[in-house]
Amino acid sequence: MNNLKNNTTLAICSLVIIIVMNACSSKYIKLVSPDTKTEFGITLTSPSRGVFFVENQKIPASKNKIEIHTKVANSLYNNYGPATDNRFIGRTNARQLKFVTNNKTYLIDITKLQKRTAMVIFDGKNKPIIKYNSKRYNASIEKYFIGKSK
Repeated sequence: MNNLKNNTTLAICSLVIIIVMNACSSKYIKLVSPDTKTEFGITLTSPSRGVFFVENQKIPASKNKIEIHTKVANSLYNNYGPATDNRFIGRTNARQLKFVTNNKTYLIDITKLQKRTAMVIFDGKNKPIIKYNSKRYNASIEKYFIGKSK
């Protein structure tokens, strides 16, 4: 009986953690009308794909954290760039990013992100992904951007 109770508790805790993790990363990605205009932004329409390294200037961060983000972004650009007609990788100071798939349009307001630096990945087919840990940028590009194009 005790074992069943422990398993149930573990399952509920795992489910709550998964829900919280998914809600946190996507709460900055809004589903909008295709007619929505961006304010000082970039619009990317599928089949185009993109990786954008962004900064929310309103959030304070250490000089070191910003330098690491910039260094990793530049390194990844050198590895996977330059931009082509259907693929973009690079840093931007845009305040909004709009992504259009075949049937949905997503908007990310960079000025509302709760962290100073982030990477936004759009594979041209699915909802964009926001990553905050610059140490995981390369693995995320490999998984969501390069891996899905093969």
